[in-house]
Amino acid sequence: MFDNRSVRNARRLSLMLGNRLSAHTMDVSPGGFSVEAPFVFMPGSQLHGTVEVSGNELPFRGEVVWALPASQPEAPSRMGVRFTQVPPEACGFLEG
Repeated sequence: MFDNRSVRNARRLSLMLGNRLSAHTMDVSPGGFSVEAPFVFMPGSQLHGTVEVSGNELPFRGEVVWALPASQPEAPSRMGVRFTQVPPEACGFLEG
């Protein structure tokens, strides 16, 4: 488990949620990430997928902690995801 106060880095990384929905991070830290996507999941939803960092696809599991649906039809939605499971070797990639 990670401290949710960890420093977040503005990084646009490719995500695959549930192995079929693509999205991009807005910022990322060892504790989680915020994601911009054409959809949102409700807070409390459990997610799994992969995040691509430096050519490596890193698996993760997480929980949606906040969600902000798009205010206009063409605008993206955003949500915050807290990691609940991530490989230990991924921490170095996610920090910076």
